[in-house]
Amino acid sequence: MAHTITGKLNKPASIFQAGESTGFGIRIGVQYYDRETKQKEWTNYKVAVFAKAQGQIDFYKQALVEGAIVSVSGKQQKIEVYAGQNG
Repeated sequence: MAHTITGKLNKPASIFQAGESTGFGIRIGVQYYDRETKQKEWTNYKVAVFAKAQGQIDFYKQALVEGAIVSVSGKQQKIEVYAGQNG
């Protein structure tokens, strides 16, 4: 089952070389209300998107900018949990 996240980019994607592909690193933060702690909390997502074709690369460069609303979907996730100031 796929997991889909939609959010606003507060910073443009970071661009990096990944072999024959160009990678785009994006970060999405989703705020929610935790009823147990009665506080607003955040879940942060880091996503890497890869492109080989120049048209795809140009599209991502133009689309993955600060303020853009993006929706990403994937079958697998790696979960890292941090508490307090340790991460």
